[in-house]
Amino acid sequence: MNTIPEPSRSWPWGLVALLLSVLAWGGLLVGVLAFAASFRPPGDGNNGVQAMQYWMLGALVTLVLSFLGSLVAMVMAWRRRRGPVCATIAGALLVMLVSLLLIVIGSSWG
Repeated sequence: MNTIPEPSRSWPWGLVALLLSVLAWGGLLVGVLAFAASFRPPGDGNNGVQAMQYWMLGALVTLVLSFLGSLVAMVMAWRRRRGPVCATIAGALLVMLVSLLLIVIGSSWG
């Protein structure tokens, strides 16, 4: 008898959500470091920003995709009961990430 396990139940969704949320934080870190590295002395033009724009774009894409993937994996973990504790930790990390971004954006407006 060949029994094939259901693919969605065999994944540790909580761990996947946690790893993707850590990857989102890593994308934010790389984006901030690339932005900081793009600053040049006055009079050099915008060569620094042009040199780092692909790093910043890659970090932003990684941040957004891993954030969305972590949200999906959290829902799957809670519904399938495959790592709800890790999914809760991932949710806390994502809430802290969004809070940090909102604080930075809010402080630049005022």
